[in-house]
Amino acid sequence: FAIKEGEVFGLLGPNGAGKSTTISMLTCLFPPTSGSAQVDSLDVVRDADKVKKIIGVVPQDLALYPTLSARQNLAFFGEMFGLSGKALQRRVDDVLDYVAMRERANDPVKTFSGGMKRRINLAVGLINNPRILFLDEPTVGVDPQSRNHIFESVERLNRERGMAILYTTHYMEEAERLCHRIGIVDHGKLIALDTPKSLIAMLG
Repeated sequence: FAIKEGEVFGLLGPNGAGKSTTISMLTCLFPPTSGSAQVDSLDVVRDADKVKKIIGVVPQDLALYPTLSARQNLAFFGEMFGLSGKALQRRVDDVLDYVAMRERANDPVKTFSGGMKRRINLAVGLINNPRILFLDEPTVGVDPQSRNHIFESVERLNRERGMAILYTTHYMEEAERLCHRIGIVDHGKLIALDTPKSLIAMLG
């Protein structure tokens, strides 16, 4: 499959279908056993260092330091991408606004609800202003309010910044709301690919 610039592309399938494995390969965490993949014309094996600079990743598991505040977590990850000084401060404030967490920015992450942690996890994935954002089941186990905040953040990123987004989920209603096109994957194979409307019409 190919994801177009400015597209929200959904990978839909049951647990164990291969969605997270696909993201792991596309984000250079481990190499494909066969075939090839490119991100912005860069090979994920040969050009892994360059790929990592232009992608944002929001994994299923929280990648946060619980004793640090939301702002400190974001500053830490921003520094890993080479940001510093006022540019880093502006970027941290920007992503906090995107996930509606500015009011809790200075509180330790360990005091947050599961949904708030998910929103900060999303903010970390945005800190380097990526060309493409990988979201791996970002709403698993979150409360309805935070789930809605995540949806709104994805829609706003796509609408205002034209950011390409790969969104994995096993909830059809999420994919239907957010995605321009959906690939259905099962047992590691892509078994259908179309717009949500066309897929629903085909499946009944």
